[in-house]
Amino acid sequence: MPKVTFKDDDLTVECEQGANLRDVAQNEGASIPFGCEQGICGTCLSRVPAGDENLSDMEDQEKETLAAMGAEPGERLICQCRVEGDVTLESAH
Repeated sequence: MPKVTFKDDDLTVECEQGANLRDVAQNEGASIPFGCEQGICGTCLSRVPAGDENLSDMEDQEKETLAAMGAEPGERLICQCRVEGDVTLESAH
């Protein structure tokens, strides 16, 4: 099973391969905010210092949103990712 490390919370959890990263974060109590629930896209922007290759490919909507936000390389919208292997996340804010 893939492991997801939330560096800001000093938390590492296992999840099913293909799990939605937003669901994993919320179910495990990680401190990543999800403003999309309040209509504010981009609050879940996170750096992926390790394991970016183990996340689902970026789709056009995420690419467009990241470009509009001026996101840096290695940053992803966690609500748009599926876990395919071990990954480490940290706050981009």
